[in-house]
Amino acid sequence: MVRSMSRSKIALIGAKGQLGSDIVQYFSELSDRYELIALTRADIDITNAEQVRQVLTSQRFDVVVNSAAYIMVDDCEQEFENAFKVNAIGALNVARATSEANPDALSVYIGTDYVFKGDQASPYTESDQPYPISIYGTSKLTGEYLVQQTVKRSLILRISSVFGKAGASGKGGNFVETIIKKAKAGEPLKVVNDITMSPTYTYDVASLLDALLQSDVTGVIHGANAGSCSWHEFAVKALAFAGIDHPIAAIPADAFPTKARRPMNSALISDRLSHFTDFQMRPWQSALENYLIEKAYI
Repeated sequence: MVRSMSRSKIALIGAKGQLGSDIVQYFSELSDRYELIALTRADIDITNAEQVRQVLTSQRFDVVVNSAAYIMVDDCEQEFENAFKVNAIGALNVARATSEANPDALSVYIGTDYVFKGDQASPYTESDQPYPISIYGTSKLTGEYLVQQTVKRSLILRISSVFGKAGASGKGGNFVETIIKKAKAGEPLKVVNDITMSPTYTYDVASLLDALLQSDVTGVIHGANAGSCSWHEFAVKALAFAGIDHPIAAIPADAFPTKARRPMNSALISDRLSHFTDFQMRPWQSALENYLIEKAYI
């Protein structure tokens, strides 16, 4: 059942990030339902507990969305203190301030598929047991637990392998942008074909977040686009949509060693979403095509 809502006041932390940028764009068209306060790193440093408290208690927010994160997966293996400082303690700081300012507020934490081990054949649902195998995944799972234990009402929205128009500032863009750029430059491309995931378009996540807020959903929700693929299949499809004829060699993950272990299958599917709303995440192929149209590659 859709919740009857008055205009909700939302604080969005991480407003200039890949996801945050699309939430700002999408919610700006819904001013009849939401008053969105976009907070960037310059406005709020989630590792600074006192600053977080001051910012989030200065106004009464109905919803606080924390999309800020330390997402450099390999760097997290060495910079584990920073990973936990942002992804776990930072999440705790936000949750505490949210609860202090308004005990009935909804605290939204953006999670990740990397909380799973990746050793099962089927996609992961919300009821599957997390078992992270990297510092990044462990820090994000810790953040989930801290948020859930700190506030009365929380929404953990797990997404996977995101791509969005703003790109990830910490990573210098996103996977799709990198593949297209290298293909246009005629560079040789090699992409792993034995790691399975669910690509997620950040604009679709913004749309899903709206549906979840309207339906007053709490708990854990998997919000990836429908379906799954390997990174190689994802890259091939991106070039095909963009009309770029360039070969991409398929290689196994062990031929491309990384500091952090990746789950071999981190595909996500939701077994909860349909219980609360008619909204469905479209297939990743449709989302990818739309993204490339938005970026003028098609």
